[in-house]
Amino acid sequence: MPAPTPACSPPTSPSPAFAERRRAARRPVLDTIGRLTDVADEELACGLVRDISATGISMLLDARVGPGTLARLVLTRAGGTPLSRLLRVVRLSRLGSGEYALGAQFVRPLDAAELIPFVT
Repeated sequence: MPAPTPACSPPTSPSPAFAERRRAARRPVLDTIGRLTDVADEELACGLVRDISATGISMLLDARVGPGTLARLVLTRAGGTPLSRLLRVVRLSRLGSGEYALGAQFVRPLDAAELIPFVT
């Protein structure tokens, strides 16, 4: 029997500690939490979404998820419908605060209708 999943307690404040490289225009996101799970649906990390684009996402995480990792992301915003998408971690940096800054690329890009609830 798997151990119970601990409550998600993502970092609370974004940090400008790393530069972004994106193919699509990034959009800032407010009040959105992302949960990353592996292919067996085990939680890898939980974090605060910093920004999002059609092709990828930037997040602050509470745990390390190494570059190259394929994971399922579930985005949740208060009062909204969760969105699930596969992504691949492109980079990860440990910040002075102990949090991790993640940059990831979606396996399949988001369309405009999927982006709107998270950027408005």
